Amino acid sequence: MGQLIVLMGPTGAGKSVQGDLLAEQFGWVHLSSGKLLRRDKQAARMLTDGRLAPAEEVHRVVGEAIERTPEGSTVVLDGTPRRQSDVEWLDENLPKFKLAITAVILIELDIATSLKRLGLRGRADDAPEAVREKWKLFEDVTGPVIQHYRDLGLLVTVDGRGSIEQVHQEVVSALEKVAKQ
Repeated sequence: MGQLIVLMGPTGAGKSVQGDLLAEQFGWVHLSSGKLLRRDKQAARMLTDGRLAPAEEVHRVVGEAIERTPEGSTVVLDGTPRRQSDVEWLDENLPKFKLAITAVILIELDIATSLKRLGLRGRADDAPEAVREKWKLFEDVTGPVIQHYRDLGLLVTVDGRGSIEQVHQEVVSALEKVAKQ
């Protein structure tokens, strides 16, 4: 059975960067739902104004990517689950994917830092209006998902306001603590 580590956080928290670093450092598989959706022609059209892609599209694209990972891998997933339906989809499909969630890392960040970082990134879906919409969705829709994983004892929070290296060290330390439990 492989392990699934979920990276959560608002837009600009550095989930994909941290996922890439974890994959590089430990030889894990990193799947960024945002990157996967932007590469998928059908789903990419839905991402420019800050809205979440429809759950069915996220599940299709992420599910296909997970199915391509070698059995027994540690998979780092970022960008989903964001909604309760994503949690239900994961719970239903993890046995089929032969994965178990071992940790959910919440990278906490304030909106001012998010806007500053995303202004440097320069993607079409990083316009200030889209960022504000993403933040509202994160607070309203993802808040209950965060609470769900907190209630299950799987959630660990880290401060996402530092440098990439500082945040990475916090993420690695959080994972080391989880592994010792």
